[in-house]
Amino acid sequence: MSASLQEDEAAALLATEAAALDGYFSETPLSPTPTYPILDTSFTTAIIITNLPRVNSTKLDKLVKVITKLVSRIGTLASTDDFSGVYLPIDSESDSTFGFAIVEYASVEEARQAVEVLEGYKFDKNHSLNVIPYQRAQELESVDSTAEYVEPQPEPFRERPNVSAWLEDPIQRDQFVLREGKETIVKWSDGKTEPVVDYDGSREKEAGVAWCEYYTHWSPNGSYLATLVPSKGVILWGGQNFEKIARFPAPGVEFVVFSPQENYVLTCNNRRDDPNSIKVFSIQSGKLLRAFPLYPKDFLPEGMTPEQIPPPAFQWSHDDSYLARMGRDLISIYETPTMKLLDKRSLITDGIHEFQFSPKANILAYWAPEHGNAPAHVDLIELPTRTKL
Repeated sequence: MSASLQEDEAAALLATEAAALDGYFSETPLSPTPTYPILDTSFTTAIIITNLPRVNSTKLDKLVKVITKLVSRIGTLASTDDFSGVYLPIDSESDSTFGFAIVEYASVEEARQAVEVLEGYKFDKNHSLNVIPYQRAQELESVDSTAEYVEPQPEPFRERPNVSAWLEDPIQRDQFVLREGKETIVKWSDGKTEPVVDYDGSREKEAGVAWCEYYTHWSPNGSYLATLVPSKGVILWGGQNFEKIARFPAPGVEFVVFSPQENYVLTCNNRRDDPNSIKVFSIQSGKLLRAFPLYPKDFLPEGMTPEQIPPPAFQWSHDDSYLARMGRDLISIYETPTMKLLDKRSLITDGIHEFQFSPKANILAYWAPEHGNAPAHVDLIELPTRTKL
């Protein structure tokens, strides 16, 4: 076969292939733009553990293994191919570690729990651990150590409204709140005559602001009226003229729960993607004490979705000493005002279906249905000793 014939056949084959691909390729010039994941620089899932033993490079791997085993009991580490989740820097000059480690978890809640559980932990006979969030270390780094110390000045005393003023009504009337359309009105009622308006938000209307946009809730003893403005949070009102007592930032808030003794208020926005969906505030100081995700870790059974199971509710003890929530086969009990986990561990309650605090004592009752060879049972637990009654 001649060379020219082979060239003709090759050209024909290429023409056939080109015809088959006609219209398949775009003539528009390509300028691809890479898409990168969002870089998280907040370090909200990282903690710093200090007061660790100082070791040289020959013992470094052993110390890392011991620390990794300890911290991984609390939650899942944010490990990759190049990072185990635990980092111990070492001084190249002295060939020794600095006595601290940086640990990163997979979630904010796990990091927060690690701070609680590991603080004061007896690592060995000579070392008790100190643990702080990484963000706190960043704040301390920005402090000017050379500046002269200036003692902070206490805020001027401001007398709070008398939140029991409604009890001093000379004709012993009661109050109720009415939410109608965009209006929120508090009225007096004696049960005999037509209710009369006590306060309708006129002061806020004149100022061009809303005193309520969504929902209202009285505290258990009637001391406070909580109004919800989802764009801002929760506002507490009280006293003879319904003065603003406090505002708690809780964007998207949908409902609130007061503690029985009116020392604390819990807010919730019902967002499953928000690690701080539930917030607990001190009413007296206005400070955020702790935040929680809508569902506890590993609460949902395999194959179930949040749409199928509602989130477990928090419950207060009768005297505001404890706040508790059910998890999978456990109850997490938090002490006030620190909001730290009682004894740094949850109460194991295999098969728990529901629980409730006693209305008169710090006793917790929980029920578990029949499971396998274990019969259904109700247990009474005394707090803080965890004694089964």
